[in-house]
Amino acid sequence: MTPQTATLLAPLPDSESFLDTLVETYLCHPNSLTVQQELDQWRPRYTLWNYVQAITRLMPNLSQKHAKIDRHNLCYWEIGQPDRPTVVLVHGFGASKENWLPLIPRLARHYHLLIPDLPGFGNSTYHSRARYTYMRQAQRLADWYKALNLGPAHWVGSSMGGAICGVIAAQHSACVASVCLMNAAGVAGSNLSPMVSGLLEGQNPLIPASVPEVIRLFRMTTHRNQRLWSRVMPPLLSKTMIHRNMVNRHIFRDMLTPEVPLNQLLPEVQAPTLIMWGDQDQILDVSCSEVFKALIPHAELKVFRDLGHLPMLEAPGLTARGLNRFWRGLNKH
Repeated sequence: MTPQTATLLAPLPDSESFLDTLVETYLCHPNSLTVQQELDQWRPRYTLWNYVQAITRLMPNLSQKHAKIDRHNLCYWEIGQPDRPTVVLVHGFGASKENWLPLIPRLARHYHLLIPDLPGFGNSTYHSRARYTYMRQAQRLADWYKALNLGPAHWVGSSMGGAICGVIAAQHSACVASVCLMNAAGVAGSNLSPMVSGLLEGQNPLIPASVPEVIRLFRMTTHRNQRLWSRVMPPLLSKTMIHRNMVNRHIFRDMLTPEVPLNQLLPEVQAPTLIMWGDQDQILDVSCSEVFKALIPHAELKVFRDLGHLPMLEAPGLTARGLNRFWRGLNKH
């Protein structure tokens, strides 16, 4: 641990200034750098994970669709009838729409689900010269959703997806009936998570470059049933995640350099808001939830005991009940 990291382990009085320090420290480290020529030459690689994705498309009532948005081919799932309330599920960094699979059976009976692969991830297009900041991604998703002419939706975003949904709620309110920020990225809490501590040393556990690093990633992102996730998922995803290393470095750098800091946008959120967090999150410490609550005072805060960074994977039933209670409560007002 460097002296700089030790200093930053103290409580953080100013979230925005700490994020500036984190960005400056991490982006100066060689591990964060990308080579434009290599990015230009990068192409997706067919791996075992693609066979798993093909199997998931056999789920009942699931349609895989595509839309052209900002030069990107956006791939998304549609489940259920459009005459039901629409829920948009937005995955986090390094992930894909498949992260929401455990939650689908618990929501599909009563809701019309739209589950996109964010541009740059999954089966959606990546462009080496594009930018993937929260605001750019929010604009792409808002443009896609507006073209569907469905009316306001309930947006649920995990991690990076939570930050993007926060921007959508702030800047594209006509699309938003409510928003759930689930272990969301974009602010700094009063305590450092192991992931953030790693960034200060130039190490990013979210961007693995080897099989052991993929295993470590699943151990860090989950708490409940951690051994199961860290044994089952790496054989399926390791080749894909390692192949995407340079692409993810590009997108992560864009995440760290937003046009407008999320702290400045969130006070504009007027939609009903649920902040949902696992208290054992090693990626984004649970203290971040209090920062979101301070920035969106009308938000409801729900912290789950003994859950990590991915509640929808670790405890899909509990997560679905929390969402359903929140949405049912909106109908009573």
